[in-house]
Amino acid sequence: MRVLFLTKYTATGPSSRYRVIQFLPFLDARGIAYDVHSLHDEHYLAQRYAGRSTTPWYLARRVGARLASLLRARAYDVVFIQKELFPHALDLPELALSLAGVPTIVDLDDAIHLFYENASGWKRPLRDKIPRVLSRASLVLAGNRYLEEYARRFSDNVQFFPTVVDTDRVSAGEPRTAATPVVGWMGTPETVRYLHDVVPVLEDVAAQTPIDLFVVGAEAPTLRGVRTQAKRWSEAEEVADLHHMDIGVMPLADDEWSRGKCSLKLLQYMSAGVASVSSPRGSAGEIVRNGENAILADTPTEWREGLIALAGSVDVRRKMAEKARARVVADYSLHAWGPRFADAIEHAAGSRPRARSVTRA
Repeated sequence: MRVLFLTKYTATGPSSRYRVIQFLPFLDARGIAYDVHSLHDEHYLAQRYAGRSTTPWYLARRVGARLASLLRARAYDVVFIQKELFPHALDLPELALSLAGVPTIVDLDDAIHLFYENASGWKRPLRDKIPRVLSRASLVLAGNRYLEEYARRFSDNVQFFPTVVDTDRVSAGEPRTAATPVVGWMGTPETVRYLHDVVPVLEDVAAQTPIDLFVVGAEAPTLRGVRTQAKRWSEAEEVADLHHMDIGVMPLADDEWSRGKCSLKLLQYMSAGVASVSSPRGSAGEIVRNGENAILADTPTEWREGLIALAGSVDVRRKMAEKARARVVADYSLHAWGPRFADAIEHAAGSRPRARSVTRA
């Protein structure tokens, strides 16, 4: 069996690393051959996070490389599409794969349909792009229950498949007993805006109990009365950075886009044995047993109370961290889901469903 993975990024992109790359050893173990072709190269995200735009020449090269890989698609038993083949373009390549009888898996770990819902003018045909793509897939892997429910409107072949963590790599750190606990956040320059939303809460907490702020992957906001540290994300230092945190935070906005999030950073905190406070968005409500393995906070008051409770007690943090780690190992670990990924590949390779007609609700 041969699989063609058409990812959005190389392993430097979190979504491609966690939704595809980390599962490849499980295919090796099954004797499943594969090729991986990313839409963007390994330098793309660094350029984007630095605020530098891509050139037309770069885009032409990457589009050409993807089209070249698609020309060889019929040589594979199944094609795995991460999100969509060409963002903000018509789904003609996906249609061509369907007409050629090539089984496809579509991996949906963000609410990308929202990009197109209000498309107008010459972009209006994009409004139903994602429903059409899902309707033709042999299998859709949905990263959380919100995305699963959405995908089932257009496909009969949908499997809930959460984002998971390699709990052997992201191990639990030794309990920390520093007098000033470190509140940590890990993400990208594009998502740090959510951390800025809880700055007033962090300042209120710091007025009652000492805290430091540690930001990985973006610049830290300025806070009154809080010592801050920021550093660039690196895969080599990621686990050590998680172990430097006493309390992990995952604030998210109350909107449709956040409901499609798969809560990767929360799973990272929990796997590393870090007590956490999270907005109840995306997968967080599925993962968290509130007050037991993490704290869900929706209002500034809930955020303030949750952070003060954790900042004020090493013992409370330790007990919550132990239960958090156990939850991820049991239900959201690479060890638990790796074989299921290989199963999904094998299942889709033998499936050629007829596309459903798409009607807008």
